[in-house]
Amino acid sequence: MANSHRPLAIDPLILQLYPSARTPGPLGLNDQADPNRTTMLGDTPGPLGINDLADVSHYRSPNAGATNFPLSYGLYGMGHRSNVLGCITLETAQEMALEISTCFEGGQSMNYQALADDFDGQGTSFGLIQWNFGQDTLGPLLKKMMNRDENSFGDCFRVDGNYDALKTALTNDDKEALLQWARRLIKHNRKAWASGFKKLGSNDTFNKIQRVEAATQYHVLVTAVIKTLRMINPILFSSIEFPSYAAMFDLCVQQHGLSKAILQIKTKLIVEKPWSQIDAMKIVVTERGRSARKEYQSDCISRRMGILTGTAFRSVENGIQANRKNQKLTLIYQFGETHVKNI
Repeated sequence: MANSHRPLAIDPLILQLYPSARTPGPLGLNDQADPNRTTMLGDTPGPLGINDLADVSHYRSPNAGATNFPLSYGLYGMGHRSNVLGCITLETAQEMALEISTCFEGGQSMNYQALADDFDGQGTSFGLIQWNFGQDTLGPLLKKMMNRDENSFGDCFRVDGNYDALKTALTNDDKEALLQWARRLIKHNRKAWASGFKKLGSNDTFNKIQRVEAATQYHVLVTAVIKTLRMINPILFSSIEFPSYAAMFDLCVQQHGLSKAILQIKTKLIVEKPWSQIDAMKIVVTERGRSARKEYQSDCISRRMGILTGTAFRSVENGIQANRKNQKLTLIYQFGETHVKNI
């Protein structure tokens, strides 16, 4: 008679990531009947060949993705089988994470033309993540564009934009000269200043530079977060799911890493023993959020929990409520259980 269970022992690493189909205790809790879990297929009540090892629709060849173990899908539903445990490239994950974080940051996703003047003493802040002259982050970005396509770059500022002074300052990597250029232009010809940057922010070549620069800059911080979490729990974080990557990326954009909360995160992960990477990440973002200044804690937690759950999340900390909405959270629903390659 046909069998619906695997007679051999299952690797304990796999069991940590995906609970077995049948467990001691109430059916529906951390087993195949739990709608919020992804589990191993196995011997389950019901017709043979449906959601068990005899179900041919669940078979995955060794080359099909991250695993060749048949699984039963919970949280993201049967309609997403093509993505479950599939892989996406790091570049794709970075671009989608950028879409999500820039929507939180600027109220709309991927605002390449976001522009602010010298109100904060930074000369000019511009682009996806508000590079600026004061911290010497905008100059190198503009220089890359000038070196890549000087004609297009020059066309943005030649009309009343004192382009020669800008070009000289960029060539010499002169931060103070760039600040002077921006401040003089804002004061004496604000229209030329604004139109020049707006035109630059509509240039496809420059926008690609923006994407690559932002992804590279924050991926370094994300890598440090991943390294820390793998030291705490190497099994749960052996591979990184896209929602986790996106949440880490957003955390690094807003909070620059885990540094202020590593001890609290480690303690909670050890004590609470989360079953899944997403459950572990909820602990991570909550504890890191609570280490922010009191007025920002709810915002931090709402953003990252929204990413992990795929929907707007209401957070209340210190009597302050945040419920950050983001149209790009649909990417979490679409790619929720994919893993990011090569990290």
